[in-house]
Amino acid sequence: MTVAVGDIVVSGSGLRWCVLGFVGNPSGGQDAKLIRKNSEGTFTGLQKDAEMLIPVETPVFESGDAVTIDGFKGTYMSRDGDVARIMLEPRRRQLSSGGFVEIEAGVARASFALLVVQNRSPL
Repeated sequence: MTVAVGDIVVSGSGLRWCVLGFVGNPSGGQDAKLIRKNSEGTFTGLQKDAEMLIPVETPVFESGDAVTIDGFKGTYMSRDGDVARIMLEPRRRQLSSGGFVEIEAGVARASFALLVVQNRSPL
């Protein structure tokens, strides 16, 4: 079974990873670039032969689902290939001068794999 960007997989270590993308390898096959959150909340990545991965889940987001991307709350809109479209909620940002600036709602494009990593637990 083949895997795609955004799929949750297991490698030889038994840890769950998300497929971030694919690159060619020296033997003519494809390696999958994998990503997951580590215990510090940052990301860890590695590269494995795509044929050696065991698919666990193909995450699906429905239009209107509440999501978070890079700490910003929003609503999932759609997916175009490896990119997700998210309507970010309006927010305030504090300026160094002590004032605030209002940021209106807007559409953001984000890696579908990063959306999965940040919104599916545990990963």
